[in-house]
Amino acid sequence: MIFTALITLIFSLRHYSRHRAFRIIPYYLGCFFLQTILDFNRYLSPRDRAAISLDLIGNTAFTIFEFCVFSLLILRYIEGYGRRLAIKVNAVLFFIAAFFLYLHAFPKIPIYSLGQLELIALVPPCVIYFFELFTTVNTKALKDRPSFWIVTGIAYMDVCSFTLNLSFEYLGRFGDGAYALGSLLYCILFVLIMRAYKCSPAEWVTAGISPKDIY
Repeated sequence: MIFTALITLIFSLRHYSRHRAFRIIPYYLGCFFLQTILDFNRYLSPRDRAAISLDLIGNTAFTIFEFCVFSLLILRYIEGYGRRLAIKVNAVLFFIAAFFLYLHAFPKIPIYSLGQLELIALVPPCVIYFFELFTTVNTKALKDRPSFWIVTGIAYMDVCSFTLNLSFEYLGRFGDGAYALGSLLYCILFVLIMRAYKCSPAEWVTAGISPKDIY
């Protein structure tokens, strides 16, 4: 997973100016590596309270940042005003739910619960994107649309991760294998991100909308 993420980071920096909507991806990958370092530090010091606290704080910050990044990426490619508004409202509801989740669980930081909340909150933006994708006339092939690859990766990881998280406690000795499968889902997401970078950057031209409508 780390190797795939590193390749994706290099790829995103090399093609940084190719897609304006993707300029946040290198920052996302940078945060991903930072969180990986915190996880590894906790693994090396499982009883160190400072390492545990840093890992919990890092996981919380990364989960929230990941949700913001994915929501913004999807929002960039949504044309309808009502659908764009729905994604923004969904983001507000996510933050409200996260806030009350922390109030209810204080002082214990509910990383697992927050992760599940993120996965649930990412469903509406993905559904909205695919609904608009198949109800809007666009002559550009799906394989040439960067948004299709990005949202497909997000939706695939989202659905599979949510399923794994729900079934994790019932897997017994196979739990570690399921956890490793979660890393594979991130690998698939990173590969699809690189595939998206290879698409033509002028998707909005083919869609018949102006840059002002998107940005």
